[in-house]
Amino acid sequence: MTSSIVKRVVICGGGTSGHVLPAVAIAEMLEDEGLNPRDIHFIGTQRGIDENILSQTLYPFTLLNVIGAKHQLTPRAVLHNVRMLLLMRRATRDACNVMRDFAPHVVVSVGGYGSLAPMQAAQKMGIPTVVVSYDSQPGLATKRQARNANVVTKSHPHSPLSNAVLVGAPIRRHLRLAGKNEMNSSVKDAARVALGIPLNKFVVVVMGGSLGSALLNDVTAQLQVSEQLKSVFWYHIAGNRYLENEMQQKMPNCIQVGYETRIQEVYQAADLVVSRAGASTIGEISTLGVASILVPWAGAADNHQEQNARLLSEVGAAVLITEEGFTAQKAEEVIFELVQRPEKLAELRKNAYLAGELNRRAELGSLIATVARASE
Repeated sequence: MTSSIVKRVVICGGGTSGHVLPAVAIAEMLEDEGLNPRDIHFIGTQRGIDENILSQTLYPFTLLNVIGAKHQLTPRAVLHNVRMLLLMRRATRDACNVMRDFAPHVVVSVGGYGSLAPMQAAQKMGIPTVVVSYDSQPGLATKRQARNANVVTKSHPHSPLSNAVLVGAPIRRHLRLAGKNEMNSSVKDAARVALGIPLNKFVVVVMGGSLGSALLNDVTAQLQVSEQLKSVFWYHIAGNRYLENEMQQKMPNCIQVGYETRIQEVYQAADLVVSRAGASTIGEISTLGVASILVPWAGAADNHQEQNARLLSEVGAAVLITEEGFTAQKAEEVIFELVQRPEKLAELRKNAYLAGELNRRAELGSLIATVARASE
């Protein structure tokens, strides 16, 4: 416990659950190191899911009015980027004010455009910084911030950040603890009861990220009427924007929701997960040891989702299908094989769990605490 030494930490970044949930995971690790939740301050974005998630925690937070850059040369993109720079200047001043009031010992970045202004403020004020990279391919903000950070961390050995310390991915406490416990039939049954899923079915969970995926939704709709997969029950997390467009149809073999906060129960209830390959999802799947089919989003920067997915597929811990190859016919073929071959499903689970060993150790919190102690 380091509460007498480590006093205050700012965690910055946001805009999507892929940034905010790792930030909350880091805060939980810092609590385990002895920090009071009120001494962990988030700086996020006014746009995105930040407020929805952070308002359900005990952590104080500040949301900045910032936007990301556009990487085109059209007149509209140029005007957008001019506005971005003006907002960034004001946001940096606001971040400096937060840090003067809060006086953190260290500022931790989880990347994304939401981290730019707070990290600039930290550099101006001479506050030590830690950059946390949990994608196989770090984003532009992370790469730039890593050049001047006191400490850089990575979750994968093959990260191009040569100066980074390997500590695993930031995973929420309840998922880390669940991953340390044996996944047995009673755990699965309890999770299915909580979600309203039948106990005696082969359950496939489909998740397209916090915003949902049109491709995964379309293929899932076709699979739900497949005669070959009539024994499958579908738990489909479709994305609120698609539910609002009334894309869903009532099916007796499917529960469809827009967004799901009970993610531990979702993983525990599933025999198989079909998902995009964001860094948080990859970390969670490996931490709990979940069998999965990963369909990387082709539009991800530097194709990093496919690189994320390969970290698991290359060690036999997931099935990788590219967007181009993810048709209803292909998905039906792969899922049917896994339904028919439980030994292959078990092998995927075993290899995924082995891949998550570093995540379950949760060494990131103690590393950040060490940087904070050194700043005193």
